[in-house]
Amino acid sequence: MMSKGKRIVEVLTNENPDAIIYDDMDDALIGVYRNTTNGSAGSYEEALAVYSYVKFIQVYIERDGMSEEEAVEFFDFNVAGGYIGEYQPMVIDDTGV
Repeated sequence: MMSKGKRIVEVLTNENPDAIIYDDMDDALIGVYRNTTNGSAGSYEEALAVYSYVKFIQVYIERDGMSEEEAVEFFDFNVAGGYIGEYQPMVIDDTGV
């Protein structure tokens, strides 16, 4: 049986081959965001990857052996800290604060 993350990757690559998907972070994928855009060529829908912040941190802790503080710092610098393209994934802050 295919994992939820792998199913989401499959949907994304079918709906928007340009969608940016983080390598080896399928466990943090939680869904697909579909945005309808109106442009000069008409209306179209773009699909973007949606990740869980909490799951991102859990992956770094469990898979990479980071402490929670290291995982948060790594995320802040390497994921949240930059623009990587038009179809950049969304990360939902699901910490409950």
